[in-house]
Formats: sequence, C-alpha cells, structure tokens
Amino acid sequence: MKFSKELKAGAIALLAIVGFVLLFQFMKGRSLFTTDNIFFAKYDNVEGLAQSAPVSINGLKVGQVDKIIPKTLNNGRINFIVKITVDNNFQFSKNSMLEIFEPGIMSGKEMRINLEYGGTTAKDGDTLKGAFKLGTLGSLSSQVGPVKDQLQTVLHRVDSLMANANLLVDNQNRAEIKALLSNLNKTVAALQTTAGNVNNLVGHNDPKLQKVLDDASLTMQSGKVTLDKYGNLAESIDTKKLNATIANLDVTVGKLNQVIGGIDNGQGSLGKLMKDEQLYNNLNAASTNLNSLIEDMKANPKRYINFSVFGKNNKD
Repeated sequence: MKFSKELKAGAIALLAIVGFVLLFQFMKGRSLFTTDNIFFAKYDNVEGLAQSAPVSINGLKVGQVDKIIPKTLNNGRINFIVKITVDNNFQFSKNSMLEIFEPGIMSGKEMRINLEYGGTTAKDGDTLKGAFKLGTLGSLSSQVGPVKDQLQTVLHRVDSLMANANLLVDNQNRAEIKALLSNLNKTVAALQTTAGNVNNLVGHNDPKLQKVLDDASLTMQSGKVTLDKYGNLAESIDTKKLNATIANLDVTVGKLNQVIGGIDNGQGSLGKLMKDEQLYNNLNAASTNLNSLIEDMKANPKRYINFSVFGKNNKD
C-alpha cells in the first residue's frame, strides 16, 4: 500500500505538533503520563511568584504553579488566585497550608504545602489556606525599617535639642559661662597654692605643726588611759550582785504596786480616806466648823478667855 506525499507530509506535521506540545509540557515540568490534582489559594500579594514555580512537600517537588489569576473586588482591592497542580499520588489534609517562601537569597519564590494532620482529605479543585513567609532580605528589611524610623526620630530630637541649646546659650550666657570658668580657674590656682604651702610646711617640719601633732598624740594617749580605766571598772562590776539588786528592786516595785492597788480599792486607812465619801464630808464639815470657831475666837476673845489683873473675873 502506497501513501501519497500529501498524506506523509500531514502525518509528519501532526507528529511534529504533538512532539512539540509534549516537549513544551515537559520543559514546563508537567508530568506527561500522570493525572495531577488542581488546588487553589488566595493571596493579597504574591511577592514575585511566577508561573511554573515548583511546589514541594517536605522538600520534595510534587507539582508546580500552573496559573496566577488576578481578581478585582468590588471595593477596588486586588486578590490573586494561585492555581497549582500536585501529583495525585500525594494525599494530605484539607487543613494544610499553601505557603509562598524564598529558599535562598539568590533563588526565586517557590511554594510548599505545610502539612496539617487530621480532618478531611483535600480533593481536586479544593481551595487551601494561603500563607506567605518573608525571605532573608525581606525579613532583614522588615527589621531594619523600624530601626531606621526610630533612628530618624532620635536624630530629629537631637537636632531640636541642639537648636534649643543654641537658643539657650546666648551672648550673655556665654559671657557668664566664661566668667564662671575664669573664677573656677582662680579657685583651682588658689587650691594649688594652698597645697604647696602645706607641702612646704610639712617638708620644713614647722615647730608649730610639730607641737599640734604632739598635743594630738598626748590627747589620744589620755583617751586610751581613760578607756582602759572604764574597761577595768566594767570588769570589776560583779554581775551577780547587780542582777540580785535588780531582782530586789523588782520585788520592791511589785509590793509598791500592791500597796497602790489596795489604796485604789479602798483598803487601809488611806484607802478609806480616799474612797469613803462620808468620811470626807465629815472631815470637811469639821474643818469648816473649826474655821468658824477660830474666826469667832478672833472676833470675841473675851467670850472664851477671862483675864484679870487683880483676880476679878469680868463677864460680858
């Protein structure tokens, strides 16, 4: 059986097209002879993620990014729907997270499935939770940014402080500061002169200074002798006798307290005198009568005393 040239040319062209498609899919990393599952995830920012980026599970490539679809919401915000394909040989929970990350400083963005155990198994067409992890440079930038802002704030405050200091230190204040420094220099010079005089005095062994030192030495010796005397006196005190005296004093105070308590309770003559109100009233009345009697005797002495030179009694 013979084929025409046109049929042969068409067959060759068809095989070339099929081969080109298969080669294109192979170069994109897609499996040619297996069926992949499709999953979706939503992000606000894909941070440079590109199509055909690998998708891995625990470091093993299991799929790739198939498409990134931008979607504009009613409020004007833009979300990105990332479509990935995963080899259907891998089964994982629907609670797993699809994360965008950067494996190295010089590497592009990739995706990985962070496995979560438990729950229903993810099926073809499910939407997974999206997550994003900053790379090394991004993390460094996020940390340096606040530090830079704080540094700018500090520099601004320092600038303001310097400006205020310049306003504070005007010409008059500068002159006062100069005068203060000049006086301080004079004071330091006077102290140096005094120190030199003291050194000269000590070096030449001035008799007056020597006399002061000798007097101080004698005073210290006298103080030592006095302390020794008081120490001997303290040692000579009999502690037992002192304790016995304190105990007798304690007993005496106790008896005195008993006497005072008896008086307060009306016991004894003194207690009755203090507590018996009738006795107090009688004594008060007797004192009043005695005062009246004395006053009457002063006023009418002849009533009580008769005196005659010749032995004759005079009567009122």
